[in-house]
Amino acid sequence: MKVQLTRFKRFSIQLIIITIAFSLVAAGFATMTAYGLVKITSPTKGQPVPVGKIIISGISSSNTTNHCTVSVIINGVKPYQQSTPAGSKTRNDYSNWTFTTSNNAINEGANKITAKYSCPQNANLTKFYSVNVTGVATKGQQSVPTIPPTPANNTKTIGRAFPPSLPSINSPIINESKPSNILKGIK
Repeated sequence: MKVQLTRFKRFSIQLIIITIAFSLVAAGFATMTAYGLVKITSPTKGQPVPVGKIIISGISSSNTTNHCTVSVIINGVKPYQQSTPAGSKTRNDYSNWTFTTSNNAINEGANKITAKYSCPQNANLTKFYSVNVTGVATKGQQSVPTIPPTPANNTKTIGRAFPPSLPSINSPIINESKPSNILKGIK
């Protein structure tokens, strides 16, 4: 009877060890499958792009079952804007995606484009990918200066704007078709 009880204890211990080992391996596989990937494929890092409006495209690990999406910001100006899914499996397939910027999103000079991969069912699964591009004015396109914020005025200037310290000029329009009496008193 003692021999059978000893064998049973050994078998129970082995069974517990195997169960724990299997659980750890299964947990490892579950962790490995919960990954996320997002990448901007166009424009590429360091690429010169036209000032103003461009089309951004990329890839992600989104599929038909994970319901993850991709959103984009330009130069840190929030909120993130939703990209358009361009994958071939379903209408919400973000495995390929595109984003068309607004008309004044890309400034002359350095610009940072960031794509964000997020999954509503797993808040911890958020990935980012950024590229730096150079905005270049094209022929016939007027260059508008970007004024960076300074610590002195402690204001946040976004995009192409003049600092708030510059006055606006609202002068009346002078009709040049008839003579003016402004200079009559000067001889």
